[in-house]
Amino acid sequence: MPGAPTRHSLTMRSDPEELGRMRAWLREVMAAYPNAEEETSALLTAAGELCTNAIKHAYEGQAGQPIELRLDAFDDRVVLQIEDFGTSFNPERYKPPDLESRPEHGMGLFIVRSLMDAFEMDVARPRGTRWTLTKYVGRSASGAPGDKRP
Repeated sequence: MPGAPTRHSLTMRSDPEELGRMRAWLREVMAAYPNAEEETSALLTAAGELCTNAIKHAYEGQAGQPIELRLDAFDDRVVLQIEDFGTSFNPERYKPPDLESRPEHGMGLFIVRSLMDAFEMDVARPRGTRWTLTKYVGRSASGAPGDKRP
């Protein structure tokens, strides 16, 4: 039976300057997976996109608001939750980008979905959005060690 995950957490403020601190924290946590450079890069990109969206959209640029990150590190995967307490994301208003038109905006969620092995959002709450990202580490395409998909 696999062991319980190791939990890591960080609370950042809704300030763009805090993104560097968040990335440093995530790199440090992911150092436990020494051969997971690609997975670490994917998580850094996805977390950066979602935290930037929280700053710009959930908090409408209002500085100093909380964004909470929790990462559960399992042997074969990490599960990262990013939670804000601002205006909830409205999935009915989301339109996937038209990649043929080379959009300048609206690519964030598309990028996050493409980088993660699993992606969920929780907007059924009084305020804010909780994003849950799962990334497998150390599995190959065949399901053997190195596979990224379950």
